[in-house]
Amino acid sequence: MLKKSQFSVYSFLLITFLVLVAAYFFTKEPGDKVDNFTIQNFDGNTYSLDMNKDAKATVLIFVSTQCPNVKIYDSRINDIANEYQAKGFVIWGINSNSTEPVEDVKQHSVDVNYNFPVLKDMNNTVADMLGATKTPEVFVIDKNRVVLYHGRIDDNRDISSVTSNDLKNALNDILASKDIAVKSTKSFGCTIKRVDK
Repeated sequence: MLKKSQFSVYSFLLITFLVLVAAYFFTKEPGDKVDNFTIQNFDGNTYSLDMNKDAKATVLIFVSTQCPNVKIYDSRINDIANEYQAKGFVIWGINSNSTEPVEDVKQHSVDVNYNFPVLKDMNNTVADMLGATKTPEVFVIDKNRVVLYHGRIDDNRDISSVTSNDLKNALNDILASKDIAVKSTKSFGCTIKRVDK
């Protein structure tokens, strides 16, 4: 017979597993429409998808203050933001990790010199809505709130071994008014740490 402490551990693991499975199976994919969201952010500004009607698209990049996979992408993310914000895209970082408080998110943005807003997704509401599970993980969403691209930034943690710049390719196709050639890729990174609900 299971002891109470063992039962609690098994229950927690089962709930965590079910949340991840649910997020995986209900992840918004290219062609899916998403709901609007509004975040009253720690920087004093309010952000919502519907405020970006004039943008080429909105790029949501799920980030973390601690994930080593995000750390090796920080400069790449900044380079993409520099290039594509100037071309009419809105780029936001989304931090959904329940283990990373607002002050850490704020300081991390300063430390790595993010040149785009990072939004604190309290209670991982946006992550749940989109079915995001990893950091980094990207969703590109058009003015009608339809997902155009979902997946990774590129195909290798080691920048010298990258052979496919998947996010940039998708954004370039949008700029050229072409159908995105590769709309979905498999993201890799750290698991988003969700709150218990």
